[in-house]
Amino acid sequence: MRLISFLVIFVSFLCASQDKVEINFKDLQINEFVKMVSKISDKNILLTSKITGKVNFISVKPIKKSQIYDLLISVLKNKGYTLVDSRSGYLQIVRSSDALKESPPFKGQSNLNQIQTDIIGIQNLSAAQMFKQVNFLLSKYGKVAVSQEANSLVITDYPKNLKSIRTLIKKLDSQKKMDIAFYTLQNSKVTSVMPKIKNIANSIYNQKMQSQKVDLFADEGTNTLILVSKQKIIDELLLHVKTLDKKDAVSERYLKIINLKNSDAKIVAETLKTIISNKPVADNKKIKQDLKKPTFTADEETNTLIVYASSEELKEITMLINALDMPRQQVYVSAKIVEISDDKSSKIGAKYGVAGGLANVSGLYTFSASLGGPAIPLSLDGFELDKPSLSKGLALGASISLLNSNGAANVLSEPSLLCVNNLESSIYVGRTESIISEGSVGATTTDVTKNTYTREDIGLTLKVKPRISNDNKVLLDIKVTLEDILPGSEQGMPTTTKRDVATTAIVKNGESIIIGGLVRDKRSKTISKVPLLGDIPLLGYAFRHDEDTNDKTNLVIILTPYIVDKSSDLSSLREILAKLNKIENDFTENIIKNEN
Repeated sequence: MRLISFLVIFVSFLCASQDKVEINFKDLQINEFVKMVSKISDKNILLTSKITGKVNFISVKPIKKSQIYDLLISVLKNKGYTLVDSRSGYLQIVRSSDALKESPPFKGQSNLNQIQTDIIGIQNLSAAQMFKQVNFLLSKYGKVAVSQEANSLVITDYPKNLKSIRTLIKKLDSQKKMDIAFYTLQNSKVTSVMPKIKNIANSIYNQKMQSQKVDLFADEGTNTLILVSKQKIIDELLLHVKTLDKKDAVSERYLKIINLKNSDAKIVAETLKTIISNKPVADNKKIKQDLKKPTFTADEETNTLIVYASSEELKEITMLINALDMPRQQVYVSAKIVEISDDKSSKIGAKYGVAGGLANVSGLYTFSASLGGPAIPLSLDGFELDKPSLSKGLALGASISLLNSNGAANVLSEPSLLCVNNLESSIYVGRTESIISEGSVGATTTDVTKNTYTREDIGLTLKVKPRISNDNKVLLDIKVTLEDILPGSEQGMPTTTKRDVATTAIVKNGESIIIGGLVRDKRSKTISKVPLLGDIPLLGYAFRHDEDTNDKTNLVIILTPYIVDKSSDLSSLREILAKLNKIENDFTENIIKNEN
């Protein structure tokens, strides 16, 4: 049967063309197949031991004679054998494991498809790293050695494997030389950015591969980051560098000194602390924010606010400070504190034909309304004082002046307060009395009586807090405290009285408000006598008249607010008020002159 099969094959290749053969066989012994290849390829093949096994090959078309040798190599490889060139005119079949020891030829020294050795130099990468990349392409019996001194790989394997390995190494090692880039950071420190970029590079690129390796250096002197890698990798990393180089809105802290022009630095600092402490914070930022909250320090001597915060917070804080440090409007409050005799004012009203007494505030209003107001020959541009309010104010001032000229009123004080909007101002008018707080009487006539005195303020305290509202109006919070000594009190141990008034009123700019109701009884004794004769002892009683009077005295406080938009308007306002005062006095003199 073997002979018949061989003859069939032999006849087939004889009938084929000179370059190609047509072969088909089934269950052909490997040894017989070696003989057939030897005849077809015209090569001597030495087989020193029998190789068991059979081989089948079915062909539908002829194959080249040169390919029959590769077919034998494939069959032998499956059995653990291979062909080597003995360089003595024949080929020898040996075990594949022994072929590596038989001094295989270097690549290019043999045209046979046999195990060969190739030395591949590495130009840009590390040979040790390249070994890991190509090791998987070796055949079962292939081997590779690393020459670190020459940075090369010594590979022994079949030509087809050597070709694949060389192609891969060429692609991996064909990268260009490393590029270098310098980037100067504008907002962040290079020492803080470089570790972050290094972590990013390690996460994205394989640092063990030369083609993806990234080296970073920091020049602290110029705050420059130096990147060494492939240009593509450098471009990608620079995008992350620029992102990190943006002004840090949270972690970077800055110091800013702000000189306040209109507000109190201490009050503004406390206000900002309250605002920041009550500001809602997202949960994921709460811990970070609590650790790095903005700080505010006020220098009262220079009225300067020192803020330490992040750039993002500084923007918001600066907006708040600008709003809080706006030029504040002021209110000039003109006050008159007047004592009016009820009895005398009634007589004056009758004298001048003015209806109504002055037992209360409404009486004073009636008195002023009856007098009427003089013409207003003044220009009040910039103060928005309407003529009806001004006429009423002039009439009221003229009424007080008329009562004062006739002895019915006593102007105790005419203070003026320049108040900052929404801040309380106060004024005190009075005296200080010595009051016995402790006394001791001697046990004998030679002992000295000792008294301990304390100094007490007796007078009137006026507190005013203005608040400018819309429509050119002023809301006044007013507190009045009157402390007095009752007439006839013992020297050193007086009996004092205290009267408080607290009220709130909304008045127009330049309109007056009258606070009354602070009434007390005043007893006085008057003596009328004939000169000289009234002073004669005993007989003088016939020439004089003693009269005890009991009069009620009303303490009236008149407040008139004037809105001052800017400090330069204050001087002009005072000039206008001085002119108004002159008009009041002239008006009063005319009334008295006409009556007389």
